[in-house]
Amino acid sequence: MSDLEQEILSGRNSLSADRLDMSFGELMNMYSNDELVIDPEFQRLFRWDFEQRSRFIESILLGIPIPSIFVAEDTDGRWEIVDGLQRLSTIFSYFGMLKHTPEKNGWALVAGDVVDSLDGLEVTDLPIKYQLNIKRSVCRIEVVKWDSHYDMRYELFNRLNTGGSPLTDQEIRNCIFRGISVDFTNLIKELSSSEDFVDLIQPTQKQKDELYLDELVLRFFSLFQNHEKVNKNLSDHMTEYMRMATKKEIDYESKVDSFNRVVKIVRPIGRSALSGRNGQISTSLYDGVFNGVAGNIDYYEEAGDQKIREKIEDLKQDDEFKKVSGVASNYKERVKKRIERALEVFAPHE
Repeated sequence: MSDLEQEILSGRNSLSADRLDMSFGELMNMYSNDELVIDPEFQRLFRWDFEQRSRFIESILLGIPIPSIFVAEDTDGRWEIVDGLQRLSTIFSYFGMLKHTPEKNGWALVAGDVVDSLDGLEVTDLPIKYQLNIKRSVCRIEVVKWDSHYDMRYELFNRLNTGGSPLTDQEIRNCIFRGISVDFTNLIKELSSSEDFVDLIQPTQKQKDELYLDELVLRFFSLFQNHEKVNKNLSDHMTEYMRMATKKEIDYESKVDSFNRVVKIVRPIGRSALSGRNGQISTSLYDGVFNGVAGNIDYYEEAGDQKIREKIEDLKQDDEFKKVSGVASNYKERVKKRIERALEVFAPHE
């Protein structure tokens, strides 16, 4: 057997999946019985506007094909939504049964692109035959088993994410690894939602929804005292770190104190400490500042704000650091060199 055949066969055998067609009525029953889980802890919240929701309902009524919905089967046999949250939440909320954001239940359709007469209709205004039409409409469900190889599941969700708002890497990570344990995921959530960190980053609502803050926390954990081990692009390195942390194969708890101390030191300086010329958070600067300060944490807790400001400015102006930032900054060699240079810049020279 050739290497090509062996690699393809190995990849195919590492994935355990089912494919079936189900009606929305069946999915509604599963959701009511807690057999279908929509969990905002790892999925972005339901945020389609009324026009998007109405267009989806109209599509169902018109018989327009619907993209597949992806679910992951947990160890108890329940399904957790991986891709399709907005679509299913639209159905559930229109029928007044959405649980985690009940305030979004009971809304009225707006005029459709084809059917103007939908305007203003709540579910109780819709003739029974059309309510049943929605419930009986069928969609394809792609079920990935929890015994699938983790890397292959990540690839599947990354490549076959069919919704209008693709999942971010962090949303995919949270979903895939929660089947092992939620301890590390919950820790990241706790740290990312701390008042000081949120005040420092000042994320947009979109960034919050897409778990940008969670990803920044994971980014620090995966790189601090670990940057020499980056042997792939940074996203894959972070995924591997989260896998090991979730399975408790590495000691991540020792980094919690370092993270909190860095946040406390940098927060008084404000968002500008981590921002590039365009005023946006630079992940390269974030890596440099957080790792540079964390690597010399005792010194900077005593040094005061002015010394921190000087070092951050030195880093921003450093030619070597700038060469490994910006474009292609997540390539493994650039990541390593960026952290190494930041540690050199932040090393005390007194």
